[in-house]
Amino acid sequence: VQAAEADLRGATLSLAARTAAAWFDAIEAELQAELAENTYHSFKTATDTIQRRFERGVSPALDLRLSRAQTAAAEAQWHARSQQVDANKRSLMVLLGEYPSAGIKLPAALPSLPATIPVGLPAELLTRRPDLVRAERELAAADQRLLEAKKAFLPSISLTGSYGTASNELENLLNRNFSIWSLAGNLVQPLFQGGRLTAAREQARYVVQEKVARYGQLALESFREVEVALAAEAYLRQVESALQVAAEESTAAERTAWDRYQRGLTDIITVLEGQRRAFE
Repeated sequence: VQAAEADLRGATLSLAARTAAAWFDAIEAELQAELAENTYHSFKTATDTIQRRFERGVSPALDLRLSRAQTAAAEAQWHARSQQVDANKRSLMVLLGEYPSAGIKLPAALPSLPATIPVGLPAELLTRRPDLVRAERELAAADQRLLEAKKAFLPSISLTGSYGTASNELENLLNRNFSIWSLAGNLVQPLFQGGRLTAAREQARYVVQEKVARYGQLALESFREVEVALAAEAYLRQVESALQVAAEESTAAERTAWDRYQRGLTDIITVLEGQRRAFE
């Protein structure tokens, strides 16, 4: 029963985690769609400028076609990401137990990252994990079954008769009025079962060993997951910092390339490459 209760807590945590992940995914999809839309309008503005330059004979037809192609690709990306927003919202609605209408309103931005995880967290926190709780309860149950298998070797004596009164066996035992044959027969009765009780005891003992090994493996997996998550925290912060620099530099390079193109100092390929890098 306690193992089943741990399963229930685990299912509850799993549902909460899936809902949180779907919520983050939906917000991220909206932000990606917004970025794609802004990028499309930016490319469209650039294409209109090149169109006017082409009509004045300043820019060649190749420049116009390449810019149109990149603008169309940006529009396709915008629509694809808008479709992802729709799908993510519907998935979130299902997890919330509501009709998947995609009408849910989400925050305009992701929440800020928390401070670094405090040091010195006790390892005992892992014992709260439902999978470890279940494994420990299964181990306790297996240990009780081993005790039960050992007790099966003891002789059994009926304490009460058919009508709830003391049985003759108990009365004879207390009065010391019983035959050696009947007592001896009762004592050796468990031995006449073809080794079934011995096999059951051995099986119970090995089940306990199995549960101990499984609990130890789960504990190691728990520590591995925690260690990986803690290590990822530091690595992902470094990735975020580097990506921030890359985004700023790419945006600045895009503006520089466009300015140089308008002054006739660079070609359209450099401009398109700058736009693509900034968008990525």
